[in-house]
Amino acid sequence: MADGGAERLAAVTPSRLPGGRLLWGVAGMVTLVAVSSWAADGTAPKGAMENEPPPAAAPAAPHSRDNEILSLREQIVRAPDDAVLYVRLGYLLLDADAPAEAKAAFDEALKRNRHSHAAMTGEGILLARAGNLREAEQVLKTALLRNPNPVRTHYELGRVYEASGDLDKALAEYKEGITKFRQGRK
Repeated sequence: MADGGAERLAAVTPSRLPGGRLLWGVAGMVTLVAVSSWAADGTAPKGAMENEPPPAAAPAAPHSRDNEILSLREQIVRAPDDAVLYVRLGYLLLDADAPAEAKAAFDEALKRNRHSHAAMTGEGILLARAGNLREAEQVLKTALLRNPNPVRTHYELGRVYEASGDLDKALAEYKEGITKFRQGRK
């Protein structure tokens, strides 16, 4: 441990998780984290020292969707009128397959900024996933009227047209999305 490993090991600290499990982390090094299988009362397995991390420390993801959702919710508490935070939360919840929560986040964003094309796109995606293709088409078209540049809105409208059986319109939206992407738009 000539490379300072002993100092790093001395900085290992446990944190208690729900259910009594311990989360081990090295200060300043997010990648060195592992979850212990120690007993719920905090007693160590036979032969382990109290401040000793589990022998097989698995690297943790430096940034997970759940952590980002929690972080956004904390930011919303501090800045409840920021529509962009609600939009970001809505998309994360959409990706987490939590449509009711995503809809609530997009609705909150639209309460704060009724012209938010990103929130409208999110609502259109939710409507399309629920099978309300006509309503999804209208919402996505309105989002494009507000801002014709978002690649994702063109893509989602193309998906709606494709699901409706209108392949010519779908192809046109996909091509428009590709054109916008090549122009450097997002």
